[in-house]
Amino acid sequence: MIDSKQQTDKGMKKTLFLSFFMLLSLSMSAQSSKTTETRRDAYGNIIGTVETTTDSRGNQQTVYKDKYGHITGRSSSRTDGRGCTTTTYRDPYGNMTGSSTTRTNQKRTETIYKDRYGHITGSSNSQTSGKTTTTTYKDRYGHVTGTSTTR
Repeated sequence: MIDSKQQTDKGMKKTLFLSFFMLLSLSMSAQSSKTTETRRDAYGNIIGTVETTTDSRGNQQTVYKDKYGHITGRSSSRTDGRGCTTTTYRDPYGNMTGSSTTRTNQKRTETIYKDRYGHITGSSNSQTSGKTTTTTYKDRYGHVTGTSTTR
């Protein structure tokens, strides 16, 4: 005969095993990916690196480093359900230095840049036609400060 203490021990072992199995399966599905990009100047000299980690929900954490490996800044990006991406930029000490909000429609991307106080400092609009993307940059007053075209 099995007494109630042995039944309780078996039940607890089963519960513990199932809990461990569920925790293991959850941790496997919540993995992140990491990419490292090396920045070079016009002569090919390394000037720094950019390390981006993307979690399972698509949120990104980016660390910017100089050529000596010292952190020069960080950024974190989050995309909401409407497709708007908000990026917050921070200095090496964790102080917010600015932010940007990007909205993307079919062939058009609009980004608004703000300083640490929330004041608009500029914007950019990109339009894609075929394989050509034209980006127009504007200052806080809406005056065009530059354009670029990629093919």
